[in-house]
Amino acid sequence: MEPHRARSGVCALALALLLPPTHLPAQQPRPPAPPKGSIATGATIQDSLVQRDVLLAAESTYAQQWKLAGTAGQIVTIDLVSQAFDAYAFLLGPELDPPPQDDDSGGRCNARLTVRLPRTGDYTIVVTSTDKRATGPFSLSVSAGAKPKSLTPCPR
Repeated sequence: MEPHRARSGVCALALALLLPPTHLPAQQPRPPAPPKGSIATGATIQDSLVQRDVLLAAESTYAQQWKLAGTAGQIVTIDLVSQAFDAYAFLLGPELDPPPQDDDSGGRCNARLTVRLPRTGDYTIVVTSTDKRATGPFSLSVSAGAKPKSLTPCPR
């Protein structure tokens, strides 16, 4: 569960953009970005990062959030795969501090997070990129159980 390359600026800014206003300092009221959709364990979705998505200003990367319902003690593996950009994912949710994040553990330039969920509740998968203003198609999947980190390096 160790991050490949931590981007604390992304997590801090994403928290400010994505969490409900009650989690934000009083001087920065902002409505939360709505989730793009929901994903269930065992599912795969195909979508694209586009210029209409939230722009994480400090990193200049587009981001989407996907809701995942989880159960305490459940182990999930989240895979974010893209041929168009260097995939980067992190997970927000109850008792995830700091949020788990990953860049290349899925092999090539794909992200893989394996996490034991600490509590029952809703979690948010944040899909983004390490490439500034990158757009393009991606695949997001959530599977039950752990998967090993890939040893295939990112060629970028």
